[in-house]
Amino acid sequence: MKAFLENINELVFVVCEANGGAFTAIEGNLGLIAMGDSEESLHTAIREQVNTFFKGKFSGIVRVRTFTDTVLSITPRP
Repeated sequence: MKAFLENINELVFVVCEANGGAFTAIEGNLGLIAMGDSEESLHTAIREQVNTFFKGKFSGIVRVRTFTDTVLSITPRP
């Protein structure tokens, strides 16, 4: 596992926005989770999670992906 972690140089967080405006970001491979009330506070929380997990030794990039849902309503035809 240590060798695997040493070779990671890119992380991808997927962001979900709650109805109240809060954000949750999840990194699926390592299970890191960060939360914030704004994009700025979310980015700070992501940096803190990565630094804590890698004990300050991570060198690479972090992608933050935000998706927007479009809801379509479909009704049966008569």
